[in-house]
Amino acid sequence: MCGHAKGYAILSRRRSPYRILAVCLLIGYLLASAAYVWLSALWISGVHPHFRVVDLLMPRANDVVIFTFFLVVGASVGSFLNVVVWRLPQRLNVNGHSFCPRCRNRLRARDNVPILGWLWLSGRCRDCRLPISSRYPIVETLVGITFALVGSTELTRWSLPYFGDSVRPNWMWTPIVDADLLTLILYHVVALATAWAMGLIRFDGKALPSRLTLFAAVTLIGGMFAFPQAMVVPWQLVGESMPAGIGVWPPSGWMTTGADWSVTLVQIGLRLLTSLVAAGFFARVLAKSFCPSADMKMDPLGSSTKRLIDLMILIAVPAIVVGWQAVMGVILLAAVSAKSLGMCEFAQSRDSLGRFAVSLPVATSVQLLLWRGLVASHVWPSEQASQVGLIVSFFGVLTIPLWLDENGESFPPMGDESGNGGVSDHFDVDVREAQASRKDPDALQQGDSFELN
Repeated sequence: MCGHAKGYAILSRRRSPYRILAVCLLIGYLLASAAYVWLSALWISGVHPHFRVVDLLMPRANDVVIFTFFLVVGASVGSFLNVVVWRLPQRLNVNGHSFCPRCRNRLRARDNVPILGWLWLSGRCRDCRLPISSRYPIVETLVGITFALVGSTELTRWSLPYFGDSVRPNWMWTPIVDADLLTLILYHVVALATAWAMGLIRFDGKALPSRLTLFAAVTLIGGMFAFPQAMVVPWQLVGESMPAGIGVWPPSGWMTTGADWSVTLVQIGLRLLTSLVAAGFFARVLAKSFCPSADMKMDPLGSSTKRLIDLMILIAVPAIVVGWQAVMGVILLAAVSAKSLGMCEFAQSRDSLGRFAVSLPVATSVQLLLWRGLVASHVWPSEQASQVGLIVSFFGVLTIPLWLDENGESFPPMGDESGNGGVSDHFDVDVREAQASRKDPDALQQGDSFELN
């Protein structure tokens, strides 16, 4: 057997466990879905004997279809975000097909399947056999799960406050889908995708690209003006302590049909203003942890000041989506998650701001997933929270610099100044060395990574 054929045979044998894992994941998901359909139907029929198990199978199968749809969409978006996170900081175009930057061969369509494509290739390029970072399927999985949880619960109207009934009226019930609900779900998944992109870029130690910031401003701020129902909750506090008739939500004139648009514009303007002010204030509070030397007056162009501006933008995304009240809870969850990530070996080489940034989309997903219950608790920070709940949450955010005291600037810059930040795997090192030695000067222009989009 020739050397090339022998090497390919060895690589094929190494690939087998990964392919087996891909098949096992697919079969496992199908079995889990079947178990959910059957066991949930049995449980409902036991609690409500007037329902037959056979009659409940189709509605529960519908739940699986909805979840799977959002999971596939989210994984595909995560695949695209891998492209965005790598190319935008390099000021490259995110359009076009994925190529191997070493051999310049275009990836096959079957290799672009999210998660399963990486496993089927055993994490290597099909042509040149160089490694593909495991970060790609991890990002696809995380984004897919967040999309599936948030999208399926919102479509069934279980998680959105002030938006339909909180209890399923009938176990034979199927989601009532309308244009307003679909638009709101689209608004939220776009916000989540933007938060993931920003968080992953900062996790790599790179400054947020201006194009991504502009996209966030247009979609989130412009989207709220185009679709006022995207506010979901008011900017005012409408707790139980308010007089009767005041703070009723939604307020009169809220819907644009047959209503005074000036009232709606004022509501939108104040909602955005309070959210952005809250983002700026809490970013200044957290600056003691992430960028203590930031000074927008004396050093507006310094690296620490740039980190502060990025922190404001990162917090502004969930603040606009859930409001200035609930963003305190999101920040607390993200800070706890960032502290936990600091104990993980794979994240210890990243700065504290990067860990906090990548934790924000997870915390935002939790807020969206449990939004209705959190508002009803009157304890979690929200527009209907008690005064004690708001005060405790506020001072909880103020204490974050006391226990999240890792100074991110103590780490070497990973992209803010040198522009060399990125995914730290052997493949990226090879690409940069090849570019520096002029052996492959167009590598990063022709195809920047093994994106499985």
